[in-house]
Amino acid sequence: MATVNSPHDISVIGRAIYQERILPTLSPSDKGKVIFIDIETGGYEIDADECAAMKRFMERFPNAMGWSERVGYPYVHSFGYFGASRKDDD
Repeated sequence: MATVNSPHDISVIGRAIYQERILPTLSPSDKGKVIFIDIETGGYEIDADECAAMKRFMERFPNAMGWSERVGYPYVHSFGYFGASRKDDD
């Protein structure tokens, strides 16, 4: 494998492995699960519990160059406010 020199390289390789090798093997029930991928071997761990998946991943691939995805979503995490608007009292 070519030398990985940047976070961009990791994302390109990780995304390609996910799209080409892993995504076709997943089922609709995997939507929302988090997957951690070793970009050097293509090995991965997947679980609805992000911490459980990461723990297994780190045990199996202790020196991995890793990439993560949330199945069916563009981001692993999202940030923002989704509640009702708030009025400040004066």
